[in-house]
Amino acid sequence: MKLITKVMLLIVTLMTPVIALYTLSQRVGTGIVEEQITIANQNRLAIFMHQIEGALDQVSQYSNLISQDPDFAALAGNLIPADGYDYAMLLDDLQNKLKLFSMSAAWMNRINLYFPGAGHAISSYSLLPYDESYLRANLSNEWRFRTIRVNDIEKQAFTRFFVEPASASSDLNRASVVVEVDLMADNIVSLLDSFKTKGNNDPFLYGGANEVLPNTSADMDFIRRLIDAGAVGGETMKEGHRVVTVDGERYLVYGLSSEELPWSLIDYAPLEDILAPVTFSRNLFYVTAALLLLMGAGAAYLIYSQVQVPIRLLGAGAERLERGDLSTRILNVRHGDFTRLFGQFNRMAARMQHLIEKVYREELRAKEAVMKQLQSQINPHFLYNSLAFIVSMAQLKRTEPVISMAYSLADYYRYTTRNETLDATVREEIAFVNAYVEIMDMQLRKITYRVDIPEALESILVPRLLFQPLVENSIAHGLEPKEGPGSISIQGRIEAGFVVFAVEDDGVGLSDDELERLNDSFASPESSGDIRGLRNVHQRIAHRYGAGAGLSLSRSASGGVRATLRWPVDAAEEAE
Repeated sequence: MKLITKVMLLIVTLMTPVIALYTLSQRVGTGIVEEQITIANQNRLAIFMHQIEGALDQVSQYSNLISQDPDFAALAGNLIPADGYDYAMLLDDLQNKLKLFSMSAAWMNRINLYFPGAGHAISSYSLLPYDESYLRANLSNEWRFRTIRVNDIEKQAFTRFFVEPASASSDLNRASVVVEVDLMADNIVSLLDSFKTKGNNDPFLYGGANEVLPNTSADMDFIRRLIDAGAVGGETMKEGHRVVTVDGERYLVYGLSSEELPWSLIDYAPLEDILAPVTFSRNLFYVTAALLLLMGAGAAYLIYSQVQVPIRLLGAGAERLERGDLSTRILNVRHGDFTRLFGQFNRMAARMQHLIEKVYREELRAKEAVMKQLQSQINPHFLYNSLAFIVSMAQLKRTEPVISMAYSLADYYRYTTRNETLDATVREEIAFVNAYVEIMDMQLRKITYRVDIPEALESILVPRLLFQPLVENSIAHGLEPKEGPGSISIQGRIEAGFVVFAVEDDGVGLSDDELERLNDSFASPESSGDIRGLRNVHQRIAHRYGAGAGLSLSRSASGGVRATLRWPVDAAEEAE
């Protein structure tokens, strides 16, 4: 184990028990503080909710009082005075009683009475027409939060309907009186304002479906983000509270559901503010512990700089050598006794670079020799076929084809025996193939030939005699056995990072098994004479362009054979 490691382990071993004990005590203390704060806030929420539910219970009693009042009961029983003046006085008395009921409550409210039998309605605020469609649309035996109009002013209120008798809730025709009690939301907003302390808490009522009743100074945009972060809704909060993160800051959220309303009282405060004293004490201790660790690390720095750093530099240099960076050197380093070691490393790296580059040059020369040998194997194959044609024409006393063939062969071998370079442009190769096809067409009289290669590809360098064996194979095995005329096409393109050339014919073709056998034989060291030319092409491409390069055979769209040459674009640029 290194000395620097031993020193740091000793310091960490001494500090770990102290930090662990303090962390444990700090967590216990924080838990107690959070528990007490939670209890206090839950009690405050309970008191607040009790005030709201008390006000709801108070106004809910109006339905019982109204049903027991003889004047209301008379109108509910459709006992309307025959005299119009008496009836007007009765309505005026009933409205005054409603106003007294409304004013007796501590919170602002509105009471509406509907008498379905008599078709009349009375309000504690103003004249109210009887509207049965309104009743049917809004009738509910639960408190609902909605917008109402009071003296042509829209207000938000909690509304509940009481029907006498209760069994007539589903059939207004059997109801004697319907009491609508509206508790204005302004009362609850005022209570929320008084509930908000001087701290950073911000209470509001939440009714689900994004219904929010905030205090007057609430930040509605933040409350929406708090709700979206999961502060309310979903599963019931464990022990009435949960911690929610909004904009990277954690908030402690308290909640209490009402037994009367389908709403919950929510209050929140930044957790950092709540635990600020505890957090300050904790941070002070951790800063002190960090300073002690830094002092210990400073004591070990001298050893680190004189031993650890030189070893790391040496290791990094060795890793670069392993990755193949033979130019790696450790420069401008003075670390005492390590200076000599670094000098030996640099000399070793230079020697390795020299030897590897020497081996690489020898390998290139060997590949060049192999490619020349493969090229020489291709030349006799075509020569034998051409001489056989000349002999045949001579026996038939046809001198003109013999002369034409002789000139063509002269051009052909002038190209093939030019060994000063192993490469040719695609344009030169295509011109050579054109001459070859003309020679073969003189023999067969049925070959149609087409070339489709972009100008950008015509200037790239490729191994000499690359396309001719493929065209020769198409003629010999595809078009010659076929009855009637045939066609050959050469196509070139760039596809998915590869240079692709395809020689395609519409000859007799090959079966899938034969195609598979031929493709497998390209990689074998020995091949039969029929496919030796194709294998040579494959081997030359593989030698030159490396992985991903080679020749493959497949069925063409016209039923013949498609010979495809592929090699990576990057490999082609490096080869050039």
